[in-house]
Amino acid sequence: MSNRMAGEVAVVGAGIGGLVLALELHDAGIPCRIYEAVPEIRPLGVGINILPHATGILARLGLTDDLARVAVTTRESAFFNRFGQLIHREPAGRYAGHEHPQFSVHRGDLQRVLLDAVRARLGPDAVRLDHRCVGFDQDRDGVRLRFRRSGDGASLPDVPAALLVGCDGIHSAVRAQLHPGRGSRATAG
Repeated sequence: MSNRMAGEVAVVGAGIGGLVLALELHDAGIPCRIYEAVPEIRPLGVGINILPHATGILARLGLTDDLARVAVTTRESAFFNRFGQLIHREPAGRYAGHEHPQFSVHRGDLQRVLLDAVRARLGPDAVRLDHRCVGFDQDRDGVRLRFRRSGDGASLPDVPAALLVGCDGIHSAVRAQLHPGRGSRATAG
């Protein structure tokens, strides 16, 4: 087995999916590192709902208390027409009989809870910021990722990994390389 194959999983993207994946890999004893394009993670986004099945995964990862501190436990969902008249109302989460609650939370607060957990469990260097993935090369021994700094576009050293998981969003360089011209404006280079 080569050094790369014995190495860690490279997760490209420190959004919700990439951070949860890193926590799951760590929980399974699989070493990983996250590479994020932005030089600083800021609380971006809007309010989202974490449904009970997703809260169950986060609970298994030991994040329920941290989430409860930044989120609202959702009691019900209610739908109104444009005149404010009630169309439909139904209980949510534990109030609907689910094992786990439904949380309403700002996306940035959820990302911060996940990022803090990743850094606490995997170490402060588990997330490498300002590493925009621009492509990768793959062979039978693993993968070699190519990066540039986001601000000035300067090349960064290539990173060998056993496996690459692209969690880099709608403008995914990973997806663009695997499926050119299909749903992404990112270019591999």
